[in-house]
Amino acid sequence: MIRKTANLLFAVFGSVLLLSSCKNYYMARRVQPGQDANGEIDSLYNQARFFVLRTGSQAFYMKTMSLSSDQKTLTTTLDTLPPEHRLHLVNGRGGEMRYKKDDFADAGVLNEVHLYVPSMDVRAGETVNLSLDKVQKIEVLEKDKKRTTNSYVLGAIGFTLGTLAVAGVIIAATKSSCPFVSAYNGQEFLLQGEIYGGALYPQLARHDYLPLRMQPLADGTLQLKISNELKEKQYTDLSSLLVIKHDPGVKILPDENGKLYSVRSAAAPVSAKLGSGKDLLPFLLKENDQAVAYLDDQTTVDGSNTVSLQFTKAKKAKLAKLVLSLKNSYWLDQLYGELAQGFGRYYATYLDKQSKKPASQLVRWTKEQQIPLTVSLSAAGGWKKVADLTTTGPLANRSVVVPVDLSGVEGDIVNIRLSTGFLFWELDYAGIDFSANEAFGVEELSPAEARDERGQDVLAPLQREDNHFLEQPQIGNVATLVYKPSPRDESKSYTYILHAKGWYRHVRDFTGKPNIAFLKQFTRPNAFPLYGRTRFRQIESQTLRMMAANN
Repeated sequence: MIRKTANLLFAVFGSVLLLSSCKNYYMARRVQPGQDANGEIDSLYNQARFFVLRTGSQAFYMKTMSLSSDQKTLTTTLDTLPPEHRLHLVNGRGGEMRYKKDDFADAGVLNEVHLYVPSMDVRAGETVNLSLDKVQKIEVLEKDKKRTTNSYVLGAIGFTLGTLAVAGVIIAATKSSCPFVSAYNGQEFLLQGEIYGGALYPQLARHDYLPLRMQPLADGTLQLKISNELKEKQYTDLSSLLVIKHDPGVKILPDENGKLYSVRSAAAPVSAKLGSGKDLLPFLLKENDQAVAYLDDQTTVDGSNTVSLQFTKAKKAKLAKLVLSLKNSYWLDQLYGELAQGFGRYYATYLDKQSKKPASQLVRWTKEQQIPLTVSLSAAGGWKKVADLTTTGPLANRSVVVPVDLSGVEGDIVNIRLSTGFLFWELDYAGIDFSANEAFGVEELSPAEARDERGQDVLAPLQREDNHFLEQPQIGNVATLVYKPSPRDESKSYTYILHAKGWYRHVRDFTGKPNIAFLKQFTRPNAFPLYGRTRFRQIESQTLRMMAANN
């Protein structure tokens, strides 16, 4: 079964910062079909690789994939192969397995896996079952270091920012995440995201609302898993499931506080620009299309980054629903890991002391360091804050609605500003919906069953908010939750949202004395984003020196 678990933390986005005079080559590593290859397919899929099905003279994007439990059959939905993934169809530029670093049409080749099967009569949009014993050849495309002038350290995670990529290593020991949630989607339990991100102390325990892609099992039940995949202790007080029945063609999405909104037809921005002037519009037009808007403006004094969005206002509109798909960056995780390590063996004591501070004091520090994503509106009298979005974690994009009061907006343009620290957030999509909320029904379910990885009943702490927590103190702790919804109305569509509350605590075994000089800087406002930008430039400089040494 293909499961996106903790190894998604190490997904490779691709790192390609080479001199314009250099030639860049890739290679096709052959994987012999067979049982071992099936396991490698699972691993590569978990790394967010781009899979291509080659059948006769046709090639398709394998948009979704599910490997059967016996690892003998692969179910995939086919889609048209986009232009940026067609280079290997002709074996690279000039047939030399060569790619051009600054050409968008070449950019995806290093992330591809090609599966070759006998000729089939299939079309884009179809779902097909592939018997893996029929796979003739598997090619994993990778950089050919021997033929390429400059190479990079394997295992690095590159944040591709325009034509500039910086390599950074995210190590599990410093990963600061939160509970993982997987939901059954009709075929398998699929990783959906994280809950109550940033709630590192009991006084920060908070409600969270995570949209889920899930489907009922054959017995009509809905099932999800809450798991501890990292070095932390997790405490979950509540885990209810919102089952929302609505008309087809409508999306139901929550705002940060759990209020639900219908989205019928979100309009794209007419303009989306980073503070530096970089055009972000092409990255924000479609959800989950692997195009990411990185907030990498290095020109500001305080380390801030702003995105200015412009939308055409509907006539007489007084309310709007800003729809965002976003997540935190792995870069933010890396920075927090460095800060935590600065405490050395004192880190556990530091956590204890922080746990006694007022929640308002801890939240104020995050705002002073520009960690939330602040949404503002230009209206009469200037810019007005609409919302601060709390961290959601780096594992998966999350869709959220931000309600916007337009009563003070004059003219036919709605100006929205998103602001945060340098590289703290990544944007996948932005749109706005001016339609009135449509009718929908909500059934909030408490779990009917809940068992941990040993089969023990853990239902009681998850049924209501009562400060009675499900405790998951170790890696590998998993709670499987079963919900029993009302019979389905097949004329309606359904949306599922997990409503959870809890907090978590890091478990670290740092050694050495605290680095007092290093830590003191973070008592000042904006120190964290400024430190992040400095570290970014240091890695950038190290990368350039490494390139020069390899020439």
